[in-house]
Amino acid sequence: MYRSIKISFLIFSIFFISLPIYAGTLDSYVYTFDTDELLVSSQRSLNVLGLYLKYYETGNEEYKTAANQTRPYILSSLKPDDSAALNVLSEYQPGNQVESINRIEILINNYPNSVILNALKILFNFEVWEKFNNMEAFKKILSSIDTIEKTIGENPFSIYYKSILTWEEENLQEKENIFENLEKAFFSYPSNRKIQELLIVQAFELGKYERVKQLSTDYVNRSQKDERIMFLIALSYYNLDEKSESRKIVDWILQNSNKKTVLSKSYELLGDISETNSQKVNYYKTAIDLDPENAEALAKLGITLYKSNKATTDNLTISRIYLTKALMYDPDNSDIKETLNTIDRKLSGKHFLTTLLTLFIVILAIFYIVFRFGSKEDSLTASKEERN
Repeated sequence: MYRSIKISFLIFSIFFISLPIYAGTLDSYVYTFDTDELLVSSQRSLNVLGLYLKYYETGNEEYKTAANQTRPYILSSLKPDDSAALNVLSEYQPGNQVESINRIEILINNYPNSVILNALKILFNFEVWEKFNNMEAFKKILSSIDTIEKTIGENPFSIYYKSILTWEEENLQEKENIFENLEKAFFSYPSNRKIQELLIVQAFELGKYERVKQLSTDYVNRSQKDERIMFLIALSYYNLDEKSESRKIVDWILQNSNKKTVLSKSYELLGDISETNSQKVNYYKTAIDLDPENAEALAKLGITLYKSNKATTDNLTISRIYLTKALMYDPDNSDIKETLNTIDRKLSGKHFLTTLLTLFIVILAIFYIVFRFGSKEDSLTASKEERN
């Protein structure tokens, strides 16, 4: 209750301070673009926007129904571009981003500097770009970001999407600059969950595990948490050799997540944390059961079995099976290739020795039979000749 009041007060404060520069009531969305926070905002128009966006995210018609029922009470406070934006969201058909994008393009011709319409254009195009790596959508997003920033300046929404879009293509130094800019945005808007989550992702990718740890102190206490972000936090604690803290985070994930890929990676991490080979094997097998394409878990299971008893042919064969599967999903992994080559050499040696030993025994048996029965036959022949 207290937290909801606190968040509502913060959002209202931001809106009130920034009010003179907004063209429309919904433009404050770019400062608080987390739908869960929109739903608890003190501003009813943002509540309606949050409900429509929840419908967009989940496809649940109940959110749209609630938005439609509340919308008549805010009509007098809406600008024309606000109403147009809500119309697009209310008529959205799940999975049909293209139609919504086309409608927004038409509306932007009438309201070229509309912050909320350009924000929705970014939102819809981002999903298209993320799914299909569509370069046209990429360019449209950057164009709308530029429009928004020219209208109201840099803001959490524009910084967030610009950081994601430019991150993958940049070198290490540029990534450091992107990270620093995101840090500044988080300092100005510490309640923005989206900014905080992206900051954790980028800090992890840059190997800044201590920074992830610092950011996690507040994040783990949020009522709304993403289990994928929690996994990165657990992995950061593991990399800092704080295994007990890492296990606590993993335990939370196992209790709260239903995503098989996240659960698989979590069990894989439990295998890494475990002290004994038997525990490691059990956790890695559970990880593979949840996600048969988890190349890291397959490789770790194969290597653990190989190291646990190198002399056993059965273990070598089973290890080879798991490592071969891992190589299917991660064909450039040099460690897997090297271990496979070692196992192949050992199996070839064992096969050669087994075959050679068998052949040697057979030859000995033949010599024995020939010698024994040959000697008897020679003795009988000699005896007959003496008698004659």
